[in-house]
Amino acid sequence: MMSQEQRPDFEKYTDKYFLRSYDILRKENLNPFVRAQVFVRKGPGVVAGMKEAVDFILANSDLKKHGGRVYALPDGETYQPLETILLLEAPVLDIIRLETVYLGIISSSLAVLNDHQKLDLVQAEERMRAVTEAAGHRPVTYFGARHWHFKDDAAISKAAIDGGAVGASTDAGAAYAGKEGSGTIPHALESVYAWKSGKDQAVVNTIIAFDKHMPENVARVALVDYNNKEIDDTLQAARSVPGLAAVRIDTCGENVGQGALSFKDFEGKTEADKEAILRSFFGKSVSVPKADEKYWFGTGVSVTGVYAVRRALNDRGFENLQIMLSSGFGDINKVKAFAAAEKQLGMPLFDSLGVGGIYDSRDSTMDIVSVGETIDAMEPMAKAGRLYRPNPRLKRIV
Repeated sequence: MMSQEQRPDFEKYTDKYFLRSYDILRKENLNPFVRAQVFVRKGPGVVAGMKEAVDFILANSDLKKHGGRVYALPDGETYQPLETILLLEAPVLDIIRLETVYLGIISSSLAVLNDHQKLDLVQAEERMRAVTEAAGHRPVTYFGARHWHFKDDAAISKAAIDGGAVGASTDAGAAYAGKEGSGTIPHALESVYAWKSGKDQAVVNTIIAFDKHMPENVARVALVDYNNKEIDDTLQAARSVPGLAAVRIDTCGENVGQGALSFKDFEGKTEADKEAILRSFFGKSVSVPKADEKYWFGTGVSVTGVYAVRRALNDRGFENLQIMLSSGFGDINKVKAFAAAEKQLGMPLFDSLGVGGIYDSRDSTMDIVSVGETIDAMEPMAKAGRLYRPNPRLKRIV
Protein backbone atom coordinates (compact mmCIF):
# COMPACT_ATOMS: atom_id res chain seq x y z
CA MET A 1 0.00 0.00 0.00
CA MET A 2 1.27 3.46 -0.85
CA SER A 3 2.23 5.77 1.96
CA GLN A 4 0.25 8.99 2.33
CA GLU A 5 3.17 10.90 0.82
CA GLN A 6 3.06 8.74 -2.32
CA ARG A 7 -0.68 9.06 -2.88
CA PRO A 8 -1.97 11.20 -5.77
CA ASP A 9 -2.82 14.77 -4.78
CA PHE A 10 -6.53 14.36 -5.58
CA GLU A 11 -6.88 11.78 -2.81
CA LYS A 12 -6.91 14.44 -0.11
CA TYR A 13 -10.19 15.64 -1.62
CA THR A 14 -11.61 12.10 -1.86
CA ASP A 15 -14.14 10.61 0.55
CA LYS A 16 -12.13 8.34 2.84
CA TYR A 17 -14.28 5.30 2.19
CA PHE A 18 -13.26 5.28 -1.47
CA LEU A 19 -9.58 5.28 -0.49
CA ARG A 20 -10.17 2.43 1.91
CA SER A 21 -12.15 0.57 -0.74
CA TYR A 22 -9.26 0.96 -3.17
CA ASP A 23 -6.83 -0.49 -0.63
CA ILE A 24 -9.13 -3.42 0.19
CA LEU A 25 -9.69 -4.29 -3.48
CA ARG A 26 -5.96 -4.20 -4.18
CA LYS A 27 -5.20 -6.47 -1.26
CA GLU A 28 -7.98 -8.85 -2.27
CA ASN A 29 -6.81 -8.79 -5.91
CA LEU A 30 -10.28 -7.72 -7.06
CA ASN A 31 -10.46 -5.50 -10.13
CA PRO A 32 -13.49 -6.38 -12.26
CA PHE A 33 -14.95 -4.08 -14.89
CA VAL A 34 -17.86 -2.01 -13.62
CA ARG A 35 -20.50 0.14 -15.25
CA ALA A 36 -21.08 3.33 -13.26
CA GLN A 37 -23.93 5.71 -14.08
CA VAL A 38 -24.35 9.28 -12.88
CA PHE A 39 -27.66 11.12 -12.57
CA VAL A 40 -29.09 14.24 -10.95
CA ARG A 41 -32.43 14.39 -9.14
CA LYS A 42 -32.95 18.13 -9.52
CA GLY A 43 -33.93 19.23 -13.00
CA PRO A 44 -34.55 19.71 -15.81
CA GLY A 45 -31.46 21.70 -16.57
CA VAL A 46 -28.48 22.33 -18.79
CA VAL A 47 -25.39 20.14 -18.46
CA ALA A 48 -22.29 21.88 -17.10
CA GLY A 49 -18.93 20.78 -15.76
CA MET A 50 -18.89 17.62 -17.86
CA LYS A 51 -15.73 18.37 -19.82
CA GLU A 52 -13.84 19.27 -16.66
CA ALA A 53 -15.09 16.11 -14.95
CA VAL A 54 -14.17 13.81 -17.85
CA ASP A 55 -10.78 15.48 -18.24
CA PHE A 56 -10.14 14.83 -14.54
CA ILE A 57 -11.11 11.16 -14.90
CA LEU A 58 -8.87 10.60 -17.92
CA ALA A 59 -5.93 12.48 -16.40
CA ASN A 60 -6.04 10.51 -13.17
CA SER A 61 -6.68 6.97 -14.33
CA ASP A 62 -5.54 4.32 -16.79
CA LEU A 63 -9.11 3.86 -17.97
CA LYS A 64 -8.25 4.46 -21.62
CA LYS A 65 -5.16 2.22 -21.48
CA HIS A 66 -7.22 -0.60 -19.97
CA GLY A 67 -9.92 -0.46 -22.64
CA GLY A 68 -12.47 1.51 -20.63
CA ARG A 69 -15.20 3.64 -22.12
CA VAL A 70 -16.74 7.00 -21.24
CA TYR A 71 -20.13 8.24 -22.43
CA ALA A 72 -21.58 11.62 -21.51
CA LEU A 73 -24.05 14.34 -22.31
CA PRO A 74 -21.89 17.26 -23.47
CA ASP A 75 -21.92 20.63 -21.76
CA GLY A 76 -24.82 22.73 -23.04
CA GLU A 77 -27.16 19.79 -23.62
CA THR A 78 -30.38 19.66 -21.64
CA TYR A 79 -31.04 16.88 -19.14
CA GLN A 80 -34.04 15.57 -17.23
CA PRO A 81 -34.24 14.50 -13.57
CA LEU A 82 -32.87 10.96 -13.05
CA GLU A 83 -31.54 10.81 -16.62
CA THR A 84 -28.09 9.23 -16.92
CA ILE A 85 -25.72 12.06 -17.84
CA LEU A 86 -22.40 10.22 -17.50
CA LEU A 87 -21.56 6.54 -17.92
CA LEU A 88 -18.19 4.97 -17.10
CA GLU A 89 -17.17 1.42 -18.01
CA ALA A 90 -13.76 0.57 -16.60
CA PRO A 91 -11.83 -1.60 -14.15
CA VAL A 92 -13.04 -0.60 -10.71
CA LEU A 93 -9.55 0.29 -9.46
CA ASP A 94 -9.27 2.89 -12.22
CA ILE A 95 -12.29 4.88 -11.07
CA ILE A 96 -13.26 4.13 -7.46
CA ARG A 97 -11.05 6.88 -6.00
CA LEU A 98 -12.29 9.51 -8.47
CA GLU A 99 -16.00 9.70 -7.64
CA THR A 100 -15.92 12.43 -5.00
CA VAL A 101 -14.02 14.87 -7.18
CA TYR A 102 -15.84 14.40 -10.48
CA LEU A 103 -19.26 14.45 -8.83
CA GLY A 104 -18.33 17.65 -7.02
CA ILE A 105 -17.26 19.26 -10.29
CA ILE A 106 -20.55 18.33 -11.96
CA SER A 107 -22.77 19.21 -8.98
CA SER A 108 -21.33 22.66 -8.42
CA SER A 109 -21.19 23.48 -12.14
CA LEU A 110 -24.85 22.53 -12.59
CA ALA A 111 -25.89 24.65 -9.59
CA VAL A 112 -23.91 27.68 -10.73
CA LEU A 113 -25.20 27.55 -14.32
CA ASN A 114 -28.80 26.58 -13.74
CA ASP A 115 -29.57 28.17 -10.37
CA HIS A 116 -26.95 30.97 -10.26
CA GLN A 117 -26.00 29.36 -6.97
CA LYS A 118 -23.26 30.96 -4.90
CA LEU A 119 -21.52 29.13 -2.10
CA ASP A 120 -22.52 30.78 1.18
CA LEU A 121 -20.16 29.59 3.91
CA VAL A 122 -21.99 31.52 6.62
CA GLN A 123 -25.23 29.77 5.70
CA ALA A 124 -23.45 26.40 5.60
CA GLU A 125 -22.11 26.95 9.12
CA GLU A 126 -25.52 28.01 10.38
CA ARG A 127 -27.25 24.98 8.85
CA MET A 128 -24.70 22.61 10.33
CA ARG A 129 -25.07 24.27 13.71
CA ALA A 130 -28.83 23.77 13.56
CA VAL A 131 -28.30 20.09 12.74
CA THR A 132 -25.76 19.50 15.50
CA GLU A 133 -27.92 21.25 18.06
CA ALA A 134 -30.93 19.13 17.09
CA ALA A 135 -28.79 15.99 17.29
CA GLY A 136 -27.89 16.84 20.89
CA HIS A 137 -24.67 15.37 22.20
CA ARG A 138 -24.31 12.95 19.30
CA PRO A 139 -21.47 13.40 16.79
CA VAL A 140 -22.21 14.73 13.30
CA THR A 141 -19.67 14.32 10.48
CA TYR A 142 -19.67 16.42 7.32
CA PHE A 143 -20.18 14.08 4.34
CA GLY A 144 -20.84 16.60 1.54
CA ALA A 145 -17.56 16.74 -0.39
CA ARG A 146 -19.21 15.40 -3.55
CA HIS A 147 -21.79 18.19 -3.56
CA TRP A 148 -19.38 21.01 -4.50
CA HIS A 149 -16.10 21.62 -6.30
CA PHE A 150 -13.07 20.16 -4.55
CA LYS A 151 -11.24 23.51 -4.56
CA ASP A 152 -13.75 24.69 -1.92
CA ASP A 153 -13.77 21.49 0.15
CA ALA A 154 -11.47 22.73 2.91
CA ALA A 155 -13.42 25.98 3.32
CA ILE A 156 -16.80 24.20 3.44
CA SER A 157 -15.50 21.63 5.89
CA LYS A 158 -14.17 24.43 8.11
CA ALA A 159 -17.63 26.02 8.10
CA ALA A 160 -19.18 22.64 8.97
CA ILE A 161 -16.73 22.05 11.83
CA ASP A 162 -17.21 25.59 13.12
CA GLY A 163 -20.93 24.71 13.06
CA GLY A 164 -20.36 21.76 15.37
CA ALA A 165 -19.38 18.87 13.09
CA VAL A 166 -16.71 16.63 14.61
CA GLY A 167 -14.93 15.99 11.32
CA ALA A 168 -15.26 15.52 7.58
CA SER A 169 -15.08 12.74 5.03
CA THR A 170 -11.94 13.97 3.26
CA ASP A 171 -8.43 14.50 4.56
CA ALA A 172 -8.43 18.06 3.21
CA GLY A 173 -11.66 18.80 5.06
CA ALA A 174 -10.84 17.03 8.31
CA ALA A 175 -7.41 18.67 8.60
CA TYR A 176 -8.99 21.75 10.16
CA ALA A 177 -10.10 19.56 13.08
CA GLY A 178 -6.66 17.97 13.27
CA LYS A 179 -7.97 14.66 11.97
CA GLU A 180 -7.98 12.41 8.92
CA GLY A 181 -11.08 11.95 6.81
CA SER A 182 -13.86 9.72 8.14
CA GLY A 183 -15.69 6.92 6.37
CA THR A 184 -15.74 3.17 6.04
CA ILE A 185 -17.79 1.47 3.30
CA PRO A 186 -19.57 2.78 0.17
CA HIS A 187 -22.18 0.97 -1.92
CA ALA A 188 -19.61 0.74 -4.73
CA LEU A 189 -17.49 -1.68 -2.72
CA GLU A 190 -20.55 -3.75 -1.85
CA SER A 191 -21.41 -4.06 -5.55
CA VAL A 192 -18.04 -5.68 -6.19
CA TYR A 193 -18.60 -8.12 -3.35
CA ALA A 194 -22.14 -8.77 -4.57
CA TRP A 195 -20.61 -9.86 -7.87
CA LYS A 196 -17.89 -11.89 -6.14
CA SER A 197 -20.02 -13.82 -3.66
CA GLY A 198 -23.70 -13.08 -4.34
CA LYS A 199 -25.96 -10.20 -3.38
CA ASP A 200 -27.22 -11.89 -0.21
CA GLN A 201 -23.65 -11.98 1.09
CA ALA A 202 -22.57 -8.56 -0.17
CA VAL A 203 -22.99 -6.61 3.06
CA VAL A 204 -21.47 -9.18 5.40
CA ASN A 205 -18.55 -10.08 3.12
CA THR A 206 -17.71 -6.43 2.59
CA ILE A 207 -17.50 -5.69 6.31
CA ILE A 208 -15.53 -8.92 6.83
CA ALA A 209 -13.00 -7.75 4.22
CA PHE A 210 -12.91 -4.31 5.83
CA ASP A 211 -12.29 -5.87 9.24
CA LYS A 212 -9.52 -8.02 7.76
CA HIS A 213 -7.54 -5.26 6.09
CA MET A 214 -8.12 -2.01 7.98
CA PRO A 215 -6.01 -0.85 10.95
CA GLU A 216 -7.40 -1.68 14.37
CA ASN A 217 -7.96 1.98 15.22
CA VAL A 218 -10.51 2.37 12.40
CA ALA A 219 -14.06 1.78 13.61
CA ARG A 220 -15.88 -1.13 11.97
CA VAL A 221 -19.12 0.30 10.56
CA ALA A 222 -21.23 -1.84 8.20
CA LEU A 223 -23.36 -0.21 5.49
CA VAL A 224 -26.58 -2.23 5.68
CA ASP A 225 -29.09 -0.90 3.12
CA TYR A 226 -27.49 -2.33 -0.06
CA ASN A 227 -30.10 -5.08 -0.45
CA ASN A 228 -32.94 -3.12 1.18
CA LYS A 229 -32.77 -5.81 3.88
CA GLU A 230 -31.62 -3.48 6.61
CA ILE A 231 -32.67 -5.74 9.48
CA ASP A 232 -31.39 -9.01 8.03
CA ASP A 233 -28.04 -7.59 6.93
CA THR A 234 -27.58 -5.71 10.20
CA LEU A 235 -28.02 -8.89 12.21
CA GLN A 236 -25.81 -10.92 9.88
CA ALA A 237 -23.03 -8.33 10.16
CA ALA A 238 -23.38 -8.15 13.94
CA ARG A 239 -23.06 -11.92 14.25
CA SER A 240 -20.15 -12.20 11.81
CA VAL A 241 -17.84 -9.39 12.97
CA PRO A 242 -17.30 -9.42 16.75
CA GLY A 243 -15.60 -6.03 16.66
CA LEU A 244 -18.43 -4.32 14.80
CA ALA A 245 -18.95 -0.87 16.30
CA ALA A 246 -21.96 0.35 14.33
CA VAL A 247 -24.14 0.00 11.29
CA ARG A 248 -24.86 2.84 8.88
CA ILE A 249 -28.36 3.12 7.41
CA ASP A 250 -28.50 5.08 4.15
CA THR A 251 -31.73 3.77 2.58
CA CYS A 252 -32.26 5.60 -0.71
CA GLY A 253 -35.37 7.49 -1.76
CA GLU A 254 -36.49 4.67 -4.03
CA ASN A 255 -36.89 2.16 -1.18
CA VAL A 256 -38.94 1.66 1.97
CA GLY A 257 -36.63 0.33 4.67
CA GLN A 258 -37.11 -3.28 5.70
CA GLY A 259 -39.64 -3.44 8.50
CA ALA A 260 -40.70 0.20 8.08
CA LEU A 261 -44.27 1.43 7.75
CA SER A 262 -45.20 2.97 4.41
CA PHE A 263 -48.05 5.27 3.51
CA LYS A 264 -49.72 2.33 1.80
CA ASP A 265 -50.17 0.76 5.24
CA PHE A 266 -52.60 3.56 6.08
CA GLU A 267 -54.53 3.82 2.79
CA GLY A 268 -58.27 3.61 3.33
CA LYS A 269 -57.86 3.37 7.10
CA THR A 270 -59.85 5.31 9.69
CA GLU A 271 -58.08 7.35 12.35
CA ALA A 272 -58.83 4.59 14.83
CA ASP A 273 -57.29 2.05 12.46
CA LYS A 274 -54.18 4.20 12.09
CA GLU A 275 -53.80 4.48 15.86
CA ALA A 276 -54.12 0.71 16.18
CA ILE A 277 -51.44 0.13 13.50
CA LEU A 278 -49.03 2.46 15.30
CA ARG A 279 -49.79 0.92 18.68
CA SER A 280 -49.15 -2.55 17.32
CA PHE A 281 -45.91 -1.45 15.63
CA PHE A 282 -44.42 0.42 18.58
CA GLY A 283 -46.08 -1.43 21.43
CA LYS A 284 -47.44 1.86 22.76
CA SER A 285 -49.58 4.78 21.69
CA VAL A 286 -47.77 7.47 19.72
CA SER A 287 -48.87 10.67 18.05
CA VAL A 288 -47.26 11.56 14.73
CA PRO A 289 -47.51 15.25 13.76
CA LYS A 290 -48.86 15.68 10.24
CA ALA A 291 -45.78 17.68 9.23
CA ASP A 292 -43.51 14.84 10.38
CA GLU A 293 -45.27 11.94 8.67
CA LYS A 294 -42.87 12.00 5.69
CA TYR A 295 -40.01 11.35 8.13
CA TRP A 296 -41.81 8.56 10.01
CA PHE A 297 -43.16 6.55 7.07
CA GLY A 298 -42.36 5.76 3.45
CA THR A 299 -39.14 5.77 1.47
CA GLY A 300 -35.63 6.63 2.56
CA VAL A 301 -34.29 6.62 6.11
CA SER A 302 -37.47 6.79 8.21
CA VAL A 303 -38.29 6.74 11.91
CA THR A 304 -40.16 3.45 11.59
CA GLY A 305 -37.38 1.88 9.51
CA VAL A 306 -34.67 2.84 11.99
CA TYR A 307 -36.86 1.78 14.92
CA ALA A 308 -37.28 -1.66 13.31
CA VAL A 309 -33.48 -2.08 13.10
CA ARG A 310 -32.91 -0.82 16.66
CA ARG A 311 -35.63 -3.10 18.03
CA ALA A 312 -34.19 -6.12 16.20
CA LEU A 313 -30.73 -5.42 17.62
CA ASN A 314 -31.98 -4.93 21.16
CA ASP A 315 -34.11 -8.06 21.05
CA ARG A 316 -31.10 -10.17 20.06
CA GLY A 317 -28.60 -8.91 22.57
CA PHE A 318 -26.87 -6.25 20.47
CA GLU A 319 -27.96 -3.26 22.56
CA ASN A 320 -24.46 -1.79 22.44
CA LEU A 321 -24.16 -1.81 18.66
CA GLN A 322 -24.53 1.78 17.49
CA ILE A 323 -26.55 3.15 14.57
CA MET A 324 -25.28 5.87 12.26
CA LEU A 325 -27.74 7.56 9.91
CA SER A 326 -27.05 9.34 6.62
CA SER A 327 -29.12 10.52 3.64
CA GLY A 328 -31.22 13.64 3.97
CA PHE A 329 -30.14 14.79 7.42
CA GLY A 330 -29.07 18.19 6.18
CA ASP A 331 -32.81 18.82 6.50
CA ILE A 332 -33.06 20.22 10.02
CA ASN A 333 -36.73 19.26 10.20
CA LYS A 334 -35.79 15.63 9.65
CA VAL A 335 -33.29 15.69 12.51
CA LYS A 336 -35.86 17.36 14.76
CA ALA A 337 -38.49 14.79 13.77
CA PHE A 338 -36.18 11.94 14.78
CA ALA A 339 -35.31 13.64 18.07
CA ALA A 340 -39.00 14.21 18.82
CA ALA A 341 -39.79 10.58 17.95
CA GLU A 342 -37.13 9.43 20.42
CA LYS A 343 -38.83 11.33 23.22
CA GLN A 344 -42.18 9.72 22.44
CA LEU A 345 -40.71 6.25 22.11
CA GLY A 346 -38.48 6.57 25.14
CA MET A 347 -35.46 5.17 23.33
CA PRO A 348 -32.58 6.45 21.16
CA LEU A 349 -32.84 5.81 17.43
CA PHE A 350 -29.35 6.89 16.36
CA ASP A 351 -25.91 7.48 17.80
CA SER A 352 -24.35 9.64 15.07
CA LEU A 353 -25.13 11.33 11.76
CA GLY A 354 -23.39 11.78 8.42
CA VAL A 355 -24.60 15.03 6.87
CA GLY A 356 -23.85 16.47 3.45
CA GLY A 357 -26.62 18.86 2.50
CA ILE A 358 -25.71 22.02 4.37
CA TYR A 359 -25.83 24.24 1.25
CA ASP A 360 -27.90 24.22 -1.92
CA SER A 361 -26.58 22.28 -4.91
CA ARG A 362 -27.68 20.04 -7.78
CA ASP A 363 -26.28 16.92 -6.17
CA SER A 364 -25.17 14.30 -8.66
CA THR A 365 -25.12 10.63 -7.71
CA MET A 366 -23.14 7.65 -8.99
CA ASP A 367 -24.23 4.03 -8.83
CA ILE A 368 -22.40 0.93 -10.01
CA VAL A 369 -25.05 -0.98 -11.94
CA SER A 370 -23.09 -3.79 -13.64
CA VAL A 371 -19.96 -5.83 -12.86
CA GLY A 372 -17.99 -8.44 -14.80
CA GLU A 373 -14.63 -9.97 -15.67
CA THR A 374 -14.48 -8.04 -18.94
CA ILE A 375 -16.14 -4.97 -20.36
CA ASP A 376 -18.34 -7.09 -22.64
CA ALA A 377 -19.30 -9.66 -20.00
CA MET A 378 -20.75 -7.48 -17.26
CA GLU A 379 -23.93 -8.58 -15.51
CA PRO A 380 -26.49 -6.42 -13.73
CA MET A 381 -25.27 -5.74 -10.20
CA ALA A 382 -26.61 -2.76 -8.27
CA LYS A 383 -27.93 -1.78 -4.89
CA ALA A 384 -31.69 -2.15 -4.49
CA GLY A 385 -33.63 0.60 -6.23
CA ARG A 386 -30.85 1.74 -8.55
CA LEU A 387 -30.94 -0.32 -11.75
CA TYR A 388 -29.17 0.52 -15.01
CA ARG A 389 -30.89 3.28 -16.96
CA PRO A 390 -29.49 3.34 -20.51
CA ASN A 391 -29.56 6.71 -22.26
CA PRO A 392 -29.29 6.70 -26.08
CA ARG A 393 -28.49 10.43 -26.00
CA LEU A 394 -25.08 9.87 -24.44
CA LYS A 395 -22.08 10.58 -26.65
CA ARG A 396 -19.05 8.33 -26.50
CA ILE A 397 -15.97 10.31 -25.39
CA VAL A 398 -13.46 7.43 -25.16
